[in-house]
Amino acid sequence: MSSRWLSTLGACLFLACSREAPIPEKTPPPNESPRSTIAEKPAPSSTSKPEAPKQTDSPEKKPPSPAVAPKSAVQEMPADERDKLPGFISFISERDGQREVYLVHANGTKEKRFTDNKHADYNGPFSPDGKALIVIRVEGDEGPYKLFYWPLDGSEPKRLGPDLKRMRFPSFTPDGKFVVFESTGSQELSAHFCDIFRVDVGGKKFEQLTKNDEGNFDPIVSPRGDVIVHVSSRDRVAELYAMKIDGQSPLRLTNTPRDEWAPKFSPDGARLAFISDREGAERIWIKEFPDGPERRLTQRSPAARTVEDKIAWAPSGKKIAYTLTIPDTPTRVVVFDLETGKETFINGPSGQTNEPSWSPDGRHLAVTVMNGKEQQIWITREDGSAWFQLTKVSGNHWNPIWSPAKKK
Repeated sequence: MSSRWLSTLGACLFLACSREAPIPEKTPPPNESPRSTIAEKPAPSSTSKPEAPKQTDSPEKKPPSPAVAPKSAVQEMPADERDKLPGFISFISERDGQREVYLVHANGTKEKRFTDNKHADYNGPFSPDGKALIVIRVEGDEGPYKLFYWPLDGSEPKRLGPDLKRMRFPSFTPDGKFVVFESTGSQELSAHFCDIFRVDVGGKKFEQLTKNDEGNFDPIVSPRGDVIVHVSSRDRVAELYAMKIDGQSPLRLTNTPRDEWAPKFSPDGARLAFISDREGAERIWIKEFPDGPERRLTQRSPAARTVEDKIAWAPSGKKIAYTLTIPDTPTRVVVFDLETGKETFINGPSGQTNEPSWSPDGRHLAVTVMNGKEQQIWITREDGSAWFQLTKVSGNHWNPIWSPAKKK
């Protein structure tokens, strides 16, 4: 980080205002089931504090019915290409009437149920080394929320911090030593509305990084690990702020009369993509970080009911995948080439295509396809020219997250 940036951070402290702005939300999957942002669960509340759960095999159950693939003229991905797909994909499945985390090799083999209990579990990000997964457990309709660092090798999962009243948007620091998230806090360390917290992966150091009555949301850690960008409503509207990794020296990044939310760093940390309705419609914007110019990603007309959402940077930083929702048209995934300005519409199986997640080599995307009441996960080339269905069991499967590239 440059000395100019550090001095600017230190100089720009802002006073909190009184109006609460809406919390930025993600688009829910079918049947109003929110993503891993977490919301209501059907399980009864638990008054006890169980020990950290162990991975166990699922009990004997009647095998779920296979899903029927949507009829659509899509090119099947060749077997040799499919077999070479790298890494694993975590996702949430409701095939047994409850939300549990599953893990599957990207080529569709070795699928296993990763969590198995009476509560609802949600997958967070993989650790930077790809050896563990964040799992969020919600006990009962209103919690408590429990955060776990869960190794993929089957060893004991580790509780991170105390029971939480509510939490969303966990994000690892690049060194894998801390997890940053949005929460209303714990019984011992409570936020007035919603604030940014962090906990070390040893589960011993739990800290509150922001404290504003109007709320702070949606944190993301910079690729260098020295800055956290988040949304704050301290200035009457939801704007983007940056602060040091320890919560000090807040700096306001955007300044418009409307809202900004969902910040995502480019892989090199030089740019920030986010969503803003400053022109009356939800559009993706790009900002040179920290104090450079801002520009629209696309030149699409500002029709209020046309929505750009679900930003996903390609590993190269040269492309952005996102979802486009137009009235009376199925939601689609679009890939935007930042060097040429070309947009590629990912045309695949019939239905709503959503939730893009890049492969670590940037050649493929995992997406969800909702057709009727069924939501399945598919893998496609980045140009949509070939597909294969990853999940094939009847039910809702969503929030695919592709594991990172192996460290050399």
